[in-house]
Amino acid sequence: MHTSRLTVRTLRTSGPGLVIAVLLLALVVGSGSAWAAGKIGASDIKKNAVRSKHIKNGAVHTRDIRAGAVTGAKVAADSLTGAQVAADSLTGAQIDESTLGQVPDSAKLAGRLPATFLNSTIYKTEALTTTGTRLGDNSNVISFACNPGDILLSGGPASVAVTSDLLESFPTPGSTNSWTARIYDNGTADSFTVVILCVDQ
Repeated sequence: MHTSRLTVRTLRTSGPGLVIAVLLLALVVGSGSAWAAGKIGASDIKKNAVRSKHIKNGAVHTRDIRAGAVTGAKVAADSLTGAQVAADSLTGAQIDESTLGQVPDSAKLAGRLPATFLNSTIYKTEALTTTGTRLGDNSNVISFACNPGDILLSGGPASVAVTSDLLESFPTPGSTNSWTARIYDNGTADSFTVVILCVDQ
């Protein structure tokens, strides 16, 4: 490296000589700094010698960073917030889905409460095979319901003898999860049942 020297043989404490000496010293130091600034390159800087404290805030811009040079390993954990990320700059390709937890249940979906939607689990069940309850008109009726809280999809009688007449098969009045079937056995005891399809809520 070039070194400039200034030798002052006689330096008075005052007068024109002191002024000239100071000016010459400033000139030499200033020109030496300018020379050094123009000659120091990346190869002259020791690896890891430049740290964050040496860089002026806001001095490094996107154009100063080589594409792909910054990876997750070079970013301190929890150091970035939404304010440091450009709008719409992240997509699904940058996110590891396995690191995401379960999305909390929403209070509403499309303005509707969860209870207004049906589950995808459907089951079939049926009443015990009996002659049912005898009514005043000598007909027999069986009503059968889904488990409490579940929703009835459909239903109907089963195992009705060919000697009997099916009088009614309908959702039980006043209920949202029960089905009723009524038969007339024509004087011949007939054991039958009611089969229903329910949504497991």
